[in-house]
Amino acid sequence: MKEIIGSMLIGIISIQGALFALDTPNSSKTNVVGGGIIGALESYYTYKEAEIDGRKVVIHVYDKGQSFDLSADGNSSTNTSYNIVPSLTIDEILSVVPRGNELVDKLAVKFNQPGGIRVDDVEDVNDSESAHKFVESVSIYGNDPNHDDRTLALLTLGKKSMDLWQQMYDEGDDELKAILVASNFNPCREPSSNEKVLHDGYRIDLIYGIENAKNRALNMKADYEKLGYLKCTLLSPDEVVKIDPYLDDFCVEHSSLDINNTRVWNSDAVALWRPGGCIDTRTFLPKFYAYMKKKMGHDFDLQFNNEVTQVEFEGDRIVGLKFSNGSEIHEEADYIFCPGESVGTLQKLGFEEPAYASFAGPSLLISIPLTHDQIEEYRSFSHCMEVHNEGIVLAWQARFKNDSIFIGVAGTKAFYGDKQPKIDEDFALNRNLVQLNMVNNVLPEFISLAYGSCTCGKTLSSDDLSSLVDKGIARRWVGRRAVAYDGFPTLGALYHKKQRITNARCTTHLGSGGVSFGPGSIYVSRNAEKTEDPFIHKITTYADSRRQAQ
Repeated sequence: MKEIIGSMLIGIISIQGALFALDTPNSSKTNVVGGGIIGALESYYTYKEAEIDGRKVVIHVYDKGQSFDLSADGNSSTNTSYNIVPSLTIDEILSVVPRGNELVDKLAVKFNQPGGIRVDDVEDVNDSESAHKFVESVSIYGNDPNHDDRTLALLTLGKKSMDLWQQMYDEGDDELKAILVASNFNPCREPSSNEKVLHDGYRIDLIYGIENAKNRALNMKADYEKLGYLKCTLLSPDEVVKIDPYLDDFCVEHSSLDINNTRVWNSDAVALWRPGGCIDTRTFLPKFYAYMKKKMGHDFDLQFNNEVTQVEFEGDRIVGLKFSNGSEIHEEADYIFCPGESVGTLQKLGFEEPAYASFAGPSLLISIPLTHDQIEEYRSFSHCMEVHNEGIVLAWQARFKNDSIFIGVAGTKAFYGDKQPKIDEDFALNRNLVQLNMVNNVLPEFISLAYGSCTCGKTLSSDDLSSLVDKGIARRWVGRRAVAYDGFPTLGALYHKKQRITNARCTTHLGSGGVSFGPGSIYVSRNAEKTEDPFIHKITTYADSRRQAQ
């Protein structure tokens, strides 16, 4: 109740603050709708630009959740970036929407079968108007001759974003650098030395259980090399163990000895040394917002329990917002819409929006308490990667954290139309178990610690998963990734009744690339008017909020 009353009072105060800001020379107000990773970074870049220009800016961020941990109705948070363990890679955003008829084929196959993304236990998940429009648009888009060019444009955008993540660290003050370090920030960039070591821009990705695994790795390597990452290479089992001894069990399980008594990968397994990093957004988001508040004082505010339900227009401008809690604001300001996982928000608020859908994705966060002796033994343990299996790519972080072994994984998707997935549905239950078994396959040493007995080579059951949840060792979560039909983010100008809104723009539809692609997408969205820049012009053309498949 205190939070609700506080939010209403803040809503009233924000109007007064905005009026004061607008009466102050060289000042402005920005309202950000959505408090996830994009809302956080949009706020940061707005603040930094004003600081460089010597301007005063007031920033209010409105989020529908009750907190980072809880949704407005008190259930598990819908803030996707807070509940996953994101990779930082140039290709993260490509992993959600199948192309053209491939989507139709995959929708005919249940999610727990190879390549399948269909769910059947959720009412109307495949039959809503938005679901039909999405499937139709994807099918049409599959014949677009510019598809490969769009893919290259996305990879280029990913490279830009990796550079901006690094720039945020390099140019940040000591406090921001400390936040990034505490948040397990590992950059994605060319290594600073020729020696293959973890946490220097590159990482080990594991591929197993996939026919012709080597070919997949070589295709990935070719993509990275096109973008200027020149240190990519396939690793032998012995090279993997030299770089990361904690992967020894995996290497033994998925390799055999050749005639020279040297370990070689089985035909369905390989390891790739590739550009990639990570960040712990569960740590980063609260710390980052606190940092923004400290830097800006009364000029910055993150307001939870403020779901925007209506936008008020006057001609080509937004003049106010209404919220589900009954409060409203009426003020002259700039508006940035970052609805994240909430599919169809732009359309519901009166804007044009490309065909959209959500793909559900679960995460499994494991925290294994250690004894005093184990703390000393594992204190230096830390790695991040992606683990690829048939139809599954898991973003992965594993490290010593708070006197425990933390292992977080997220990945594997299913088509959910415009529905919100729930933790007790078949998809989440099944995929969390798959994730647990993949963790056990790669790091059985630590899963054995969790159970107090050896789990090497074992297939763990749903009861085994439940026991870890009951003990508080494992935390299950499932949420959505909002995507447009072509898998491209939607950036820049917004339109209402075919009229461009002059004081608003959006950064959304980033799917699985919200964290990786956040800085790059915001850079393009903020500079969408600079059409003389070939890079920005191409991205904004593909990312236009009015686009339709044709």
